Amino acid sequence: MRLNLRSVSIAAIVILSAVSSVSCTAEEIAVYATMNPTEQLAVNAALAEQSAVVDAPPASQPGGFLACVRRHESGGNYSAENPSSTASGAYQFLDSSWRTLSARAGYGGYGGHAASAPDSIQDAVAVWTVANIGRSPWNGTGC
Repeated sequence: MRLNLRSVSIAAIVILSAVSSVSCTAEEIAVYATMNPTEQLAVNAALAEQSAVVDAPPASQPGGFLACVRRHESGGNYSAENPSSTASGAYQFLDSSWRTLSARAGYGGYGGHAASAPDSIQDAVAVWTVANIGRSPWNGTGC
């Protein structure tokens, strides 16, 4: 049997998720398989370190623009759920955006749902998004 890089990558994510007590959905594994090797390495590292991140003391929340976004989008509620869409968490990431952006920021997992992630991870993904994509995901917030 000949293994290709994609098969090995998928096997690695499944093994890492089993070892780190983080479960990945079939959809998350499919998204992982479409990432470039650098992004996959970031996901692997995040999965390996996730238990330590969850146990880490909470960091201070980002201020300025992201503080405004939190107030506008969720009233600062990291468990917020939008009843009209899949948006959740303090920054109201849509599930599809959360899966992509959290993986690219190195924090994949958490069931593909922002509200499932600890506050510090939601903050880290929001900070990564602003640093790498800009403020456009939150256009129209008035922030």
